[in-house]
Amino acid sequence: MPLRPTITALLSMLCSLACAADPCAAPSNTIEDNACARHRFEAQDRLLNSTYQALLKQLPEKNDPPFTGEGPRALLVKAQRRWVAFRDADCAAKHQLYIGGTVRTVVYFGCMRERTEQRIKELSAAEWQGG
Repeated sequence: MPLRPTITALLSMLCSLACAADPCAAPSNTIEDNACARHRFEAQDRLLNSTYQALLKQLPEKNDPPFTGEGPRALLVKAQRRWVAFRDADCAAKHQLYIGGTVRTVVYFGCMRERTEQRIKELSAAEWQGG
């Protein structure tokens, strides 16, 4: 058996294995593009949730006397809820720009991922507390 067809077959099998391990490495159609965009956003969303929860645990619940009013933890919870509403509305607006287009879902989840990545940076303990 000649060497060239054997090498080609091996390379083809390796590519198939690599693509099966990470279907987002080379999406080949709109459905795969959409699924990968969603997957990338969801991964960042999970990271955001863990970053947010870690920061909440570090913040005091109440202000030190003689200061009154809501404590840092309660205020961050309010801010995060408002930020989520902003992110969702902002990306929904982008989503509407591409109504009827096949790239619409990728644009939406790309926006959601980008906004989420930025918020993760903003909520890092060093950035948020030392800012």
